[in-house]
Formats: sequence, C-alpha cells, structure tokens
Amino acid sequence: MEQILTTTLHTCRYCLKELPAEAFYMDKRTQRPESCCKACRSAAYRKRYVDSHFVNVTSHTPLLITDIQDRKQRMTLILHALQVVKESVIRKRRKLIEADLNQESLIMRISS
Repeated sequence: MEQILTTTLHTCRYCLKELPAEAFYMDKRTQRPESCCKACRSAAYRKRYVDSHFVNVTSHTPLLITDIQDRKQRMTLILHALQVVKESVIRKRRKLIEADLNQESLIMRISS
C-alpha cells in the first residue's frame, strides 16, 4: 500500500506567492499557517526596526544644545534644562526624606 504525500500550498498575502506550509510560521492558537510567509515577515520586521530606530537621525533638529547657532535660543534651552534638572533633584530629595520619615515612624511603632 503506497502512501500519497501531498504538500499543501498556501498563498502569502504580501508577495502573493504560493509556498509550501514550511515557508510559513504556524499560529499557535489555530495550528494553521499564518497569512504571511517567513521571508515577508522578516522583511517587515527589519523595515519596522530601521524606521523606529533611525527616525531621529535624519531630522533637522540639532542633537546637542551647544550645536544651536542662535545664542538667545541656546541660552533659553540651557536655562530650561537646568530648571528641569533642579526640579528632578528636589523631587528625589523629597522622596528620600519621606522614605526616611516613614522608616523612622515604623521603627517607633515597633519599639513602643
């Protein structure tokens, strides 16, 4: 008795090629091949990675405040950055003081 093996072909929705099931990732929930072949999925992920990681490289904004030629604008940005850092330091100190006070009050409750 001979066994007839047939390879099922699926069509990729991106490249529209008919490919065997091995050219597709399997959907874990449905146990069926996904609609996009491995090559097209790889190309899409690669494109998405490049677009998301290198989008700021081509922008026309300077990467450093010191690269700005207009002195007034540069000073405004430097002063704003200093203010942001100062506020961050104040928040951090306040948080540490509150943590120390909470720890001291906990120790006082335990000891009494």
